[in-house]
Amino acid sequence: MAKKIPLKGSASMRPRARLIGLIGEELISDEPVALVELVKNAYDADATCVGVYFEGKDPERPERIVVVDDGIGMNLETVLSGWFEPGTVLKRKFERSPGGRHYQGAKGIGRFAAARLAEGLFLESKKKGENQGVSVLLDWGKFDDESYLDEITIDYEVVPMIDIDHGTRLTLEGVRKTWDESDYEELFARLSRLMSPFEDVTDFKINLEIPGYPQFSGEVQPPELVLSPKYLLKGKLNTSRNFTGELLVDGRKIKKYTNRKIGDRDSAPLCGPFEVEIRAWDRDPEGLEPVVERHGLGIQEIRRTLNNYCGVSIYRDGFRVYPYGQRGNDWLTLDLRSRQVPVRRLANNQIVAAIKISRQENPDLRDRSTREGLVVNAAYSSLEKWFKEILSLLEEERYEIRPRQESSETGVGEPLFEAFDLHPTVQRTIDELGKDHTVATLIQDTEKQVTEGVERLQEVFSRLLMSAGLGHMVDIVIHEIGSPIGKINRQLLILERQLSDLMNSDELKKVSTKIDSIKGWLEQIHNLRQRLEPQTPAKRGRATTFDVLEEVKDNFNLHEALISKQRISYDITSSERPLRVKMSRACLGQILVNLIDNSIYWLTRDKGIGNGGQIDVHIESLAQGFRILFSDDGPGVPDKDEVRIFEPYFTRKPNGMGLGLYICRMLIEPYGKLVYRNDCNQSGACFEARFERSVGR
Repeated sequence: MAKKIPLKGSASMRPRARLIGLIGEELISDEPVALVELVKNAYDADATCVGVYFEGKDPERPERIVVVDDGIGMNLETVLSGWFEPGTVLKRKFERSPGGRHYQGAKGIGRFAAARLAEGLFLESKKKGENQGVSVLLDWGKFDDESYLDEITIDYEVVPMIDIDHGTRLTLEGVRKTWDESDYEELFARLSRLMSPFEDVTDFKINLEIPGYPQFSGEVQPPELVLSPKYLLKGKLNTSRNFTGELLVDGRKIKKYTNRKIGDRDSAPLCGPFEVEIRAWDRDPEGLEPVVERHGLGIQEIRRTLNNYCGVSIYRDGFRVYPYGQRGNDWLTLDLRSRQVPVRRLANNQIVAAIKISRQENPDLRDRSTREGLVVNAAYSSLEKWFKEILSLLEEERYEIRPRQESSETGVGEPLFEAFDLHPTVQRTIDELGKDHTVATLIQDTEKQVTEGVERLQEVFSRLLMSAGLGHMVDIVIHEIGSPIGKINRQLLILERQLSDLMNSDELKKVSTKIDSIKGWLEQIHNLRQRLEPQTPAKRGRATTFDVLEEVKDNFNLHEALISKQRISYDITSSERPLRVKMSRACLGQILVNLIDNSIYWLTRDKGIGNGGQIDVHIESLAQGFRILFSDDGPGVPDKDEVRIFEPYFTRKPNGMGLGLYICRMLIEPYGKLVYRNDCNQSGACFEARFERSVGR
């Protein structure tokens, strides 16, 4: 007869024994991670050396894994009070080992990584200064689905241990996984990246012994290739956004940074200070040729090694935080960033980088409960942002150093269609042969055909460029349109509730007021739509008659929310009112959008969010068209970059694409030119847009 359960009382939770297996199998993602956990436990035990040995009759199929360290070891009391307690808080109480090391494991579950590796565990440990040691035999098969944890008994014995001076030896019998070469290579890579490259840990070595694969045996260290990069940037960022460090190329120091201010003026690294070491390579054949000569390796082997070690790792108190920097773990989305600006940005597989943090200086960078990764919070997002700011320093110098194929006659910044201008050749032919000569006539006909073809090409190309730039304008309109729509929805909800009741005169008055508000917001939406309408595919390339001053003001109104947020003042003047022209209004609008957007960005970055700025725009009539002088009081453009800012993919923005000004220069080419100047009223950036051709007046 079943035992009767009282309807009221108290009971204890009885975890199933299989919980131990779940800890090892579910919270430890794979076998190399499990071995890394055991190595970290040896470090926490103040060991100076830990050995990982694969043993068995068949070198290709090991039967056991032995992990031996020379740490402080354990006695019977330590084993029973600590090692037998899953989730012990022993390390949390003290934070540091007896030898003063920061504990790498603080949740008391790392030891159960052994459950993932093998069917059984034989532990032998001897405490420093004692004659006897303690041995424990664990059969993970006992921890089945049917048994409860408090029903499992574990055999232990205190015995003399002659072959162990002090430390712990773990013998993992009945290896569960069939290891192959790629597994050993992955383990070697994990262990070689476990300790920080900042030389924080100098008193701890790892030895690996794999009889079937001697290339992965011996003291674990990263390959020489990883230690000798093409580019090396190392330094420290403090909480005042000052970066101090140095940049080396081929081992030669080319730049030193001393309290270099980076990032936005009013921002600060919420994550706390941190150090970086960024090693980078050019992976194209030309870039790898010197590496081939230096190390005697093939290009494929070099790329394979870089693939195994590439990524950005995080090291806290000397040890790596998994899985950052793991193969395939592009946690900073560097590949996407590189695809947007491939000439300038480094991809994830081009760098082997390390970020150094600590529990003391970076308390908000905390572990997830799964022991893999950090909690995604404001400090984590800040670490992402500021690492990319530092990475941009290296990318800027690399861009300067790397040779780029440029024509001395027609560089990237030169007008694209000027090469098709045959008029000088035609005129010289007429002068020498006469207007009616057969060759002169033929060349004149050819010029006419080429000119017509180029005009069609310009029209198509301009429409494509405007399509490419339209997305930014749409984003702004969506940003603007969101606020009134949200207000309409909220007020409609209130309106519906009020209409559901009988209304007296006061209530009716309230409803009427809300309806008036809705009408006002709908008018805002209509106005925004009107601004966007000229950008629709059917109208973008069409020439229309419009007032230039009105178009300039409309584009500033489009940015009103961003301008107001930054508290920017702007002044728009014109030498002729009205100044009406016939051309593509969308072309002028796209150029203005880019100039205004750039000014807002750099004024914000230079002066700090909400700290103002000044933009001046002057419109001047020309005999065959008009020109616009656009200037601000931001940081301006460095002298060396004044020409390069029009190159495709050149940008100083950490996450910019470098296409804005290039597109603008292409867009303006059928009408005139866009140039950078140094003689505007304001002290910052200064642009002149001249529209002198195909502009109806």
